[in-house]
Amino acid sequence: MKIGIVTYWKSTNNYGEQLQNYALQAYLKDLGHEPFLIRYDYENDRIRRSLPKRLVRAINPKRLVRYFVSNRNNRKIIEDRSDHPREFESFREEYLSMSREYSTFEELRNDPPEADMYICGSDQVWNSFSGGLFEMRNRLGVFFLNFGKDNVKRVSYAASWGRVSIPEEEKSFIQPLIAKFDAVSVREKSGIDICCRLGRTDAQLALDPVLLHSADKYRQLFALNEKHSSEDKYVFFYYMDNDGDYNRQAVFDWAASHNLKVIYVTDDWHDLYERSFPSVIEWLELIDNAEYVVTNSFHCSVFSIIFEKRFGVIKRFGVYTGMNTRMDSLFELCEMTPRYIDDVGFDVLNRPPERMESDKLNSVSFPEDIISIAMRK
Repeated sequence: MKIGIVTYWKSTNNYGEQLQNYALQAYLKDLGHEPFLIRYDYENDRIRRSLPKRLVRAINPKRLVRYFVSNRNNRKIIEDRSDHPREFESFREEYLSMSREYSTFEELRNDPPEADMYICGSDQVWNSFSGGLFEMRNRLGVFFLNFGKDNVKRVSYAASWGRVSIPEEEKSFIQPLIAKFDAVSVREKSGIDICCRLGRTDAQLALDPVLLHSADKYRQLFALNEKHSSEDKYVFFYYMDNDGDYNRQAVFDWAASHNLKVIYVTDDWHDLYERSFPSVIEWLELIDNAEYVVTNSFHCSVFSIIFEKRFGVIKRFGVYTGMNTRMDSLFELCEMTPRYIDDVGFDVLNRPPERMESDKLNSVSFPEDIISIAMRK
């Protein structure tokens, strides 16, 4: 069966995003299907506010400060990407099957890729983030599969809302779209609650794609890697978005007290610490060979479990607080005591690694389960 997948894919620095793409495609191929990524340009397909409204927003002093700070940071980001390419596009070209690129929602609706089924997910595809419905209407239209022929099956696999509730205006927009799905599965239990409030009482909990494979599957990716990670013992510190006021120096101090170096990886953040810029495959190897892992990333935490590492999680803050539901669901799924650093300090790193036991996965759905439900309709 030919399966088109819509999800996040364009990042140049989000490793989990790339690997959930790889994991789902690899799994579907093993089932005998022909999956491919629908390359929709969600980053640039935003609805812009009217000029008067943009001017009113622009003269807000706080926004002006953020504008100039953002401009300064953007210059640094461009320099970083030029000086330290992480080879994400090379990874996609080698490991993903992909459609042509669609610039807009309208273009996708007018000329949709041929497929027997469309899958939305995984990742936070149903999160409108700070743009809200006004700016993100086109993106949400695509991620709720509002394109293609009527006879194409539509399902979500491990889709994440990345929040615990949605505004009423989004509810009115989303409800008729999700009603057309042949099967619905989400990544977090909080997502099931949202689906139920939207009338999808049949929504199921699904396993994040990266958890569909064993450690050996991922180790095959870097088995022939010529750039091996550090021979010194180290803490792998992967910190995304740099939200909140978390004291990053504390990680370096803890590592020094244990005679460990720190390999520090971020997205596009700039601070005073030396950073590394690994490729996707090198990033995996860095986790596998680390003595300890400290992160605020969901997928980095998942791979820490897969590779059986001692790890600790920094909670998200501010506008990102809703993302903590992902970690809560992960710990519950693994029947694991939460490994939050900000609650119990670095003592959590002394706890032994915890394995993902197959008998703990009976309560979740796999891709073949969701596909089977959809095909029966």
